Amino acid sequence: MRAPSWVVVAWILGSAVGAYADDKKVSQEPQPFAVDLNPKKEPVLVLKDANGGTYVVVGEQTSTSKKAYYGTGKQLYEQVTIGGSRDGDSWSMNTWSPRIPQLRSGEIARRKDGTFFRSCDGLDDAVLTEITGDKAKAVLDKSQFLSPGLVRRPHLLARDDMGIYYYVDKLSERHGGKAFRVFVGKRGAMKQVPLVDIAMDSAGQVFSTKTGDLRLVDSFQTQDGAKKQSTWVKGSKKTELFILDLDVNSVVIFKELGIYKLVGGICDNV
Repeated sequence: MRAPSWVVVAWILGSAVGAYADDKKVSQEPQPFAVDLNPKKEPVLVLKDANGGTYVVVGEQTSTSKKAYYGTGKQLYEQVTIGGSRDGDSWSMNTWSPRIPQLRSGEIARRKDGTFFRSCDGLDDAVLTEITGDKAKAVLDKSQFLSPGLVRRPHLLARDDMGIYYYVDKLSERHGGKAFRVFVGKRGAMKQVPLVDIAMDSAGQVFSTKTGDLRLVDSFQTQDGAKKQSTWVKGSKKTELFILDLDVNSVVIFKELGIYKLVGGICDNV
């Protein structure tokens, strides 16, 4: 199943001074926030895998709108659910798992024979064991339920012909959006470069840093089929960049660039 797209389909019109002002005020990176979970109001299913992973599924098992939380310690992160299905007593939940190639999703499911399993498209699958009674209560009492582990979303990914990547992300809408960051470097050795200014208008976007400007020229208004163009400008030198699709390159972004240590999903280990 295709993961949700982070591709920006319309550029922000007008001044982006407010976006940069918000970015300068961020003194500390936001963290996942606590989620209120009341087992007395909704049915709760507690599952474990053989490697210490805990899965808490909230909601009627016959429902396709269940929520799930996962973690390997006391902190359990809400999973971004992107689909689900049900067939009698069997059901499945599809979760956003950007480290799985080819836009595949992770899955928590109950088979027709009553057993549970986690699927990571064959890369890190596991049988899950149901925990009940006092053991389940102890898990619920000791666990901290949090919003999704990843607080940021991709905004732009580009690369030059020497294998240098240029990446921009921003806070998710749940954390206020904006607060852009810029990273430059080879895969696995990306370095954040401090922002000096941001400009956004109908012509495109410019992320000015202490080491250069990342410019994205937006050609959506042209009628000649022109594509968006990106350029890295350092002094008088201009380097043309290839703009890369954020969805297709999700494994590059969330695993190979080395920026995100924790996604908080059930398939982080693939």
